[in-house]
Amino acid sequence: MEVLSAPPLELKDDDTQLNRLKKQRFNAALNEAKARFDLYKRGLTKLPDLIEVGQRLFSAEVDLYDKPEDRARVLQRHLDVYNEAEGNLERHVKEGLATQADLEQLRYNKATLEIDLLNTKNNTSQQQPTSQPSAP
Repeated sequence: MEVLSAPPLELKDDDTQLNRLKKQRFNAALNEAKARFDLYKRGLTKLPDLIEVGQRLFSAEVDLYDKPEDRARVLQRHLDVYNEAEGNLERHVKEGLATQADLEQLRYNKATLEIDLLNTKNNTSQQQPTSQPSAP
């Protein structure tokens, strides 16, 4: 996952209190995700723990952005990660390395993300100026 190689966000003196808290939350989720991924690779944690922290990390990242088009871009990137993860997890289920319940949890989270993305795109398109209907 690309986001796991990212450094923590820098807290700046001129950050508003809200932005500082959002960055702190993202950094905490990022650090947890890195730690849980390491545990997962060593067989010391289960896949649902990894899925849950991924969901928190994605949610914290999206919340860093205010503009709907920025949020949509980040959500689309997250959806791409979910699509890849779903394919990998389907293979793992077939090979007996993961459970169907894990796959369904991931699918639930993916559907939630798709709903958020669609709502965000709809909000963006509603904010765009529309042409006025011409008079008959």
